[in-house]
Amino acid sequence: MRDDTDRLPRPIAIDGPAASGKSSVGEALAREFGYRFLDTGLMYRAFALAALRAGVKPDDPDACSALAAAAPLRVEATHATRVFLGDEDVTAELREPHVEDAVSGFSKVPAVREVMVARQRTIAADGLAVLAGRDIGTVVLPDAPLKLYLDADEHERAVRRQRQAGESTDERALGNITRRDEEDSKRTVAPLQAAPGAVVIDTTHMALEDVIARVFAEVRRFAAAPATPGDVVTTSGPQPRKPSRLRTARTRAAAAAKRRLAPVRSRMRLETVYRPFYWLCVHVLRAVLWVVGRWKAEGRENVPRTGALIVVSNHLNNADPPILASGVARRRIHFMAKVELFRMPFGIFPRLYGAFPVRRFESDLGAMLTAERILRRGGVIGMFPEGHRSRTGRMGPTHPGTAMIALRAGATVLPCSIVGTEQLRNPLVVLRKPKVEIRIGEPIPVPKVKRPTEQQVSELTTRITEAIAALLPPDYRPAYTGSDGPGPTSS
Repeated sequence: MRDDTDRLPRPIAIDGPAASGKSSVGEALAREFGYRFLDTGLMYRAFALAALRAGVKPDDPDACSALAAAAPLRVEATHATRVFLGDEDVTAELREPHVEDAVSGFSKVPAVREVMVARQRTIAADGLAVLAGRDIGTVVLPDAPLKLYLDADEHERAVRRQRQAGESTDERALGNITRRDEEDSKRTVAPLQAAPGAVVIDTTHMALEDVIARVFAEVRRFAAAPATPGDVVTTSGPQPRKPSRLRTARTRAAAAAKRRLAPVRSRMRLETVYRPFYWLCVHVLRAVLWVVGRWKAEGRENVPRTGALIVVSNHLNNADPPILASGVARRRIHFMAKVELFRMPFGIFPRLYGAFPVRRFESDLGAMLTAERILRRGGVIGMFPEGHRSRTGRMGPTHPGTAMIALRAGATVLPCSIVGTEQLRNPLVVLRKPKVEIRIGEPIPVPKVKRPTEQQVSELTTRITEAIAALLPPDYRPAYTGSDGPGPTSS
């Protein structure tokens, strides 16, 4: 039978080194008293996993900061903690050795901790919550009414960690425990230590059920204690209680969360403008092309109606994205466009069209994450693998970024070709009714690969290049491939 939730301590902060029993105790509290349990260590592990996948190193604080702000990290805190990167549940992978070895390095980066702490405080402010980690009572929730610090000697914790993994204890496990303790206790940002006023419990010689019983006793002792002006409890009496420092902190956290969500809400509101603007442009442009030029789009039946899709093409003119979209027509395309376009006086139009910026020829982590987020929702992105317009009309070398995104997202690639838009650099060409053609090829299915190898990326890049080239007339094909066989001609 649960205690009166109005008298329970809220939130509860649990700290301690690795394998000291924090997660087991937190989950037991959630089941017994109805708390939501957040294992904050999993958040840092999820960030480490995202960084490993993106090739970000802990000694690159700028890249870590960008990833922390852009990573699609989502947490479900109920009686247990589940962590998602986008729509992928990565909870099970977070205990893998490669994540275990990397997490301490990333958790020391101040920008990463700042983002994670803000998210943790937001979760703690939403009802009954138990947070477990290494800096909860000292940094995240210094005003928590009940703070616990669980500890155990290194050897016992190494035994527990190996037992969790179903393996026998070895020197490597003990070494990992010792290294994590030393790194986390000596780091300058939020070091591991017991918070002032915390109840310290040495679990070395205690069975798990005894530890849980001891913690339950602390919770019930708090709930049974007479209320004082400093307690953080909910009362039903007529007299309003003076807000405590914790309530003030919760209010500030809620306001901060509202500010952080403001851009998302703003974009959701603007989506009501973006979508109609996009389809208006598509259909108006199709009509204009029919009137002022000889316009033809072939192969629209090849466009998959559902599922993650990357539309790729050669690139001849800045007008290629809307013209390609008008040719594909069946689905809305979010184009990856060079960042310079968004800085021009008419930079609002690419955004209205649903495009997002990319720093070309760099490892633009933000753009890659945006692309993967769209694809995970089953959306469509448009990319020109050459990275810039062709000055000669011939297709140039392609870059591996498209293949990397396709493999990581498991997105189908739709090769297309554009012919004739190089003539549009001179507006007067409309007097000659230029011929513009879009050809849409057969889709290329791509398997999802968490960590694509260099060979996989190279092979898919070659396949994409060849698929686009096969749709081009001979005069447009990449000269470096030596492709001079039969193919479509420009008549």
